[in-house]
Formats: sequence, structure tokens, C-alpha cells
Amino acid sequence: MISKVIFASTLFAVAGLASADVIVSYSYTDLDGAFDSASSTFTADATAGGGSLDTGGDVSRLLGAPGTADFESGFMALGSFADVQISLSIFNITPDSAEAEGTLTITDIDGDTLTADVAGSWTILNPFGFMFFSGVSSSYAFADNGQADGEFNGTAGSFDMSDLVGNLYEGAVSLLLQNPGGFGADFSGVSTEGDGVLVPTPGSVLIGGLGALGMMMPRRRK
Repeated sequence: MISKVIFASTLFAVAGLASADVIVSYSYTDLDGAFDSASSTFTADATAGGGSLDTGGDVSRLLGAPGTADFESGFMALGSFADVQISLSIFNITPDSAEAEGTLTITDIDGDTLTADVAGSWTILNPFGFMFFSGVSSSYAFADNGQADGEFNGTAGSFDMSDLVGNLYEGAVSLLLQNPGGFGADFSGVSTEGDGVLVPTPGSVLIGGLGALGMMMPRRRK
């Protein structure tokens, strides 16, 4: 929850948003970051590989009826539908930047989803290879695919999403990882943090400061 608070608070300062404008926020640590140069595709997926890459996180509703769906570290090993999948096509690659567009899907334990089409840019800080993605979406959407219970359920906790289903929301997404080679070669198994917020549409989300925001986020484990 600490990284979520820092993320949301900084976004409000950058975007000029009141805290009441943020409907939902999400935060995941230890996603499996990978890049395939042949297809020029970056992915960040939930994993339960043990050791340092046991994904954990949460999705929280802040506006309306507050609640949090927590996903404990290693939740992928529990056999539910819960998952995180991010896929971005990478282009205009330079040693210190790149552009990207693609999709994001967060799935709860019974198959409900939060999806978005995402577009944005990467900043690569050399020589240490810290890589920051700052992206926006105008197509965040919830779908009740599971038991049609109107709830977004974590391994612990949930929130009411019944009034969110069928609507589109704007928002921002930020990714943080460290890979000294940047997009110069294939890589996989790189610990990646992903965070984001949803705001009402129409609205305005300015994310120029989200890259630097990544450095402020402490790593969190459930």
C-alpha cells in the first residue's frame, strides 16, 4: 500500500487532480519483464517462479465504495484465474528512449478483468539501465466474466465493481525495471513494477513526471 499512496499522491501533484478524481488504482511488484527483439515486443506478466520473482499486488477502489483486492506474493501458484499480462510493441528505439503501444489485462481470482489499450514512451537512464515507461489510456474497462457477482476479488479482500462495468475510463500506467542493456538485446526474468490509476472520462491525466516517479516507489512484498 505504501507505493500506491506515493504513486497516487505524486500523480495528483503532477496532473493537478484532486484525490477524489481517482476511481481505481493498482500496483504490482515482481512482474516478469521480458523483451523479444525479433518481434520487438516487451511483456510484463505475473509469475510464481519462486525466489525473487513471486508477483504480488493489489487493485483498490478509492471512489464510491472503497475496497481493496489484495493478491499475495506468489498468487499465480494458487491455481485461480488471477493474472497480470502486459504486452507492448516497441518502436523508435534509441539507447536512451523508445515508444510503445499495446495492452494491459489484470484478472481477478474468478476471471473478472480490468483491461486497457496503452500508449506511451520509455526513458532509459544509463549507465545503470533504469527503464521507466509512462503511458496513458482512454479505454480502461471492467468486465464481470466470472461468477457475475459484481465483485473484483483478490486472494484476500474485494471491492464492488458492478457500477463500473460497461464504462470506459481514462488513466495512466507506469512501469519500472532495471536492465543495463535497454532494448539492445533480448532479456527475460527482469523484476518489473507496474502501477496505474483510472479517472472518470472525460478527464485529463498528465504523466510527464511518472518516469521519475518510479524511483520514488519502495518495493513492497505481501
